[in-house]
Amino acid sequence: MHAKREPARPRDGDVFLVLRPFMWKELGLKGTALLVFARIYGFCKDGGTFYESRKRTSTYLGVSERSVIRAVSELEQRGLIAETGGEWARDGMTTRSYVLGHRAKRTSCAPDKLSLPDKSSASKHGGDDRMSPEGVPNWHLKSKEEYKEEG
Repeated sequence: MHAKREPARPRDGDVFLVLRPFMWKELGLKGTALLVFARIYGFCKDGGTFYESRKRTSTYLGVSERSVIRAVSELEQRGLIAETGGEWARDGMTTRSYVLGHRAKRTSCAPDKLSLPDKSSASKHGGDDRMSPEGVPNWHLKSKEEYKEEG
């Protein structure tokens, strides 16, 4: 008999690769540049720094190291990421570090539809769980059949 397999669990770093609509809609990213930016954004969106080696990024994304180098250059030229320095090891290997660039900060600051509302917007619009005085609009309470009968 075959032993039952456990479902695959995401790797630790998988939470740092989330594609968000603004990345391709507003920034126009695609292909490897989109994947590399999503990876960097996952580490940097809350003010962090990305310092994963290009080799490790390429292995993680399943693309060539050269593709990652080209994507990083493109993202830097477009102002989406900025190099902040590098770490040099005794073996001569370097790992550069990056933060979000001015263009990415300006775009990604707008809350996405999945983010929880901030407290300031809740207090500005009432901020409680009571029913609104207007109630639910009538058009919202109609079934598909009622709409078909009207139309």
